[in-house]
Amino acid sequence: MNKYKTAIAIMAVVGWSGVVAASELIDFNEQDKLNNINASYEQQYGSLNIDESISHYNELNTEIESNKIKLESSIDMIKSDSTRLKDKLIDGVYDESLILTLRNMSAKVNSMKTDIETAGKLLVETKQQLSNKQQKASQFEREKSDALLSLYEQIKSRHLDESKRVINDSYSGRLQCNVSESLSTCVNRNLPSIKNAFVLSKGGLSRIKLTNFRVIDATQKLNGDLSFTADASYKHNYSANTEVELRQALGLDKVRFVFRSNSPQTVFYINDQEVGSGERVDVAGNYVGIYNVRVTNGDKRQSLKLNLENGGDYFFPFSSLVSTPKASPNKVITEGANKPHKSQASTGFSKSILQPRTAETVKSPGKKETNQYANKVLYKDKAFTYLIPKLRENSKTQDVFLNRADATQYCERLSSSLPSQTAYEYLAQNAHLVSGSYWTKQGQVYSFGQGGKHDKTSENKFICLLNMS
Repeated sequence: MNKYKTAIAIMAVVGWSGVVAASELIDFNEQDKLNNINASYEQQYGSLNIDESISHYNELNTEIESNKIKLESSIDMIKSDSTRLKDKLIDGVYDESLILTLRNMSAKVNSMKTDIETAGKLLVETKQQLSNKQQKASQFEREKSDALLSLYEQIKSRHLDESKRVINDSYSGRLQCNVSESLSTCVNRNLPSIKNAFVLSKGGLSRIKLTNFRVIDATQKLNGDLSFTADASYKHNYSANTEVELRQALGLDKVRFVFRSNSPQTVFYINDQEVGSGERVDVAGNYVGIYNVRVTNGDKRQSLKLNLENGGDYFFPFSSLVSTPKASPNKVITEGANKPHKSQASTGFSKSILQPRTAETVKSPGKKETNQYANKVLYKDKAFTYLIPKLRENSKTQDVFLNRADATQYCERLSSSLPSQTAYEYLAQNAHLVSGSYWTKQGQVYSFGQGGKHDKTSENKFICLLNMS
């Protein structure tokens, strides 16, 4: 019976601990900062009146569609009445009432066309205003996210500091003992439960690690009720689970990443759901797993399956100089290197420009020869992304060698250019640049790791310099 009562008490503590586990990680001052960050964002977002703009846009769209239906019906009526009038005139009957009806219907059609045109212009303006507001909302979201990340780092730092310190504490409680057992026997028998209750009161084993625990005082009544006081010392734990709970408590559990393009007319879709348009779109959501990402720019389109990562930076370039072939067997994909951010894209290229220096591949009967070219991100800084082309063939990857004209055109189709000599020297110091001869923007050859000897052949390796500003 006594053990049953002790178990009940421990279970009650467990339930309470689970409810407040996340908030225990944040102290009063940190919670105040969190409230201010959220309140500031809500105020900024509310000032945009995005919901009202969406409602107005939908009303205009509905009005236009309704007027189009009415216009179509009126035109059908005019056609029908015009046929009737024609038949009557042929029969020698002049129907003034029908002519008046047609005149009124004609004026009504003209009025509806004017209304549709006016509403259409207003719809375009409203859509642009809504797009501007959504861009501002994305900016506010970024500012909020940055503030939350800063607060997160502060709280994490505090927890890490606390995990190094030993904290001394005391703990008091009561037990129900058998009247026939001694005080020390009752305490020793219940010591594991006492320790467990203390640990649970501090958040559980995931929160703290006991370094010392001993009962220093106890009194027992004749009916078996026992009161005790214990000295305890412990350290705070900071584990991966603690970090997850902290991010959830701060609202940082969403995946946040960026889509970029070199054209303001670019539209981005995730699983056929539009997530934004323009040269930069900040996206946040519960994107766990592989998603179909589709990017359109006029009649051009790119499509990839991506594992969207927190902090990801995905770049989709569109060439404005050369049109993309409609049926090209070659696919170029920009892949992220082992860097914090990734850039990815796919663009079609003609086979003549990308002909590698390899022996001619024997084609299988009835099958088309397909090569795949990947642009690996060699290095990335705030201003530029440096792409190095690679050829994938038969599950092997090799360097791409082109003459200068083809290398220049290759980079232009990625809306980029060949680097200068200075840029190569910069890469030699800051990136894992492989030894070899590379084309420069000035038409010269930069030789790296070859004792200063330039490759005299007409084909060399090269890097594409992509401006991110």
